[in-house]
Amino acid sequence: MPESTPPQADALALLRRIVASPVAAYGLALLMVALVAALDRATGYELRFAVLYLAPIVLAAWVGGLTAGVLFVALSCFLWLLSFGSSHPYSGDFFFYWEGVAMLAVEIAFVFLLTRLRVALSRADERFVHVLEELQAAVYVADHDSGRILYANHNLARLLDADPDSLDARELGERFGITPLATPQGQTEFVSREIRNPASGRWYLVKSGPIPWTSRRQVSLQVITEITELKQAQALKRQNQEMLHQTARLASLAEIASTLAHEVNQPLMAIATYNDAGLRMLGGTRFNKDDLVTALQRSREQALRAGKIIRGVRDFIRSRRTTPTDCDINALVRHALDLLETPLDENGIDVALSLSDTPLQARADQTLLVQVILNLVQNAIEAMAKNDAARRKLSIASTRTAEDTIIVSVSDQGRGIPADLGEQPYMPLFTTKMQGMGLGLSICRSVVEAHGGRIWHGKNVDGGCSFHFSLPPESDA
Repeated sequence: MPESTPPQADALALLRRIVASPVAAYGLALLMVALVAALDRATGYELRFAVLYLAPIVLAAWVGGLTAGVLFVALSCFLWLLSFGSSHPYSGDFFFYWEGVAMLAVEIAFVFLLTRLRVALSRADERFVHVLEELQAAVYVADHDSGRILYANHNLARLLDADPDSLDARELGERFGITPLATPQGQTEFVSREIRNPASGRWYLVKSGPIPWTSRRQVSLQVITEITELKQAQALKRQNQEMLHQTARLASLAEIASTLAHEVNQPLMAIATYNDAGLRMLGGTRFNKDDLVTALQRSREQALRAGKIIRGVRDFIRSRRTTPTDCDINALVRHALDLLETPLDENGIDVALSLSDTPLQARADQTLLVQVILNLVQNAIEAMAKNDAARRKLSIASTRTAEDTIIVSVSDQGRGIPADLGEQPYMPLFTTKMQGMGLGLSICRSVVEAHGGRIWHGKNVDGGCSFHFSLPPESDA
């Protein structure tokens, strides 16, 4: 059984209809003025119903503005004079007229204040409506009970391509694929949801929530913003991210392939050198058997080293983590020099070691750190390839600082690195060599930083360049 409408709600609805019609408002105001005058005339000065003239004056001023309000003030004052002009209880007419002037002033003040209030409210409504009309979103207010649209801005009409007054909230909800579109009962906050119009395929962001309205009517404010372009932009962004990920994977594969080629090239060249030496010895009439055995052993060591590099790269691809063990940095330096004995001899490089007297224990991946030292020494060999024999000196030093940090330095007497390059030598694919791949120093930095250290370089006083890398004493990769 439907609930009955409260009497005060019916009275307010009737008053709103009267105010909406100037003719009805003026007629009611005249009737009220006549009624008050008749009551004053009938009851005399004792009850003084004249204060009730304010009601029709307020009604007339609210509907017709200042002019209408002043006219009704004049009419009420004239009727007041007629009602009590000959029967007032004052000792003289002055006091009677003074009362009339006071009443006139009060009523005029009411009219001025009321008209200013009406103008202020009207302007506030205009600003509010102007803001709603200028919004890019479609806005409307829907009645929960009747489903009637109480307010709609122009953008809703453009969105619907129809007059919103011809639709109710339920039809509008069905048009946007939501049934019902109105705010659920009991909801106290605004909620947002993305919907897709099944007919046009366009996307909209709908924000809905309850707002206060006249009387006790339950209404909801709906704000509909088209987000089709945003959805398309998000889809394009996802596609671009997928393309970037694919490109990154391809770049990683290319870098791994280049790294593998760069790292394996050294032991392969050493194997070829030892094999050539063995072939020359076998081709001669007389040869030292021990020298041949040494060449074959070193060729085998280089082959094993190549296999170890390949396994290391494979494990690195699988886990992306190093395999740290306890090691002595000085021992790794000597091992790297043993592996490069042939190119050092062939290029006439004089190596000077200045290693720490005490072992420099660290926890690190031995294979990767040896590779760092190999790359730095190989770069030094290539940097001094065109030097005179007297200027082919390589210095390798290791030390421990006061902060217990291990530092390894590799110094050459080559051309050096221009100061304006900054950190560019450590960038992948950057090289100053004609045949370089630009991966050596990049790999060195990656390995050193993975162990918690850093790598840097500087110019020597007597020419050339020095590369330094640091490691924590217990570097845990």
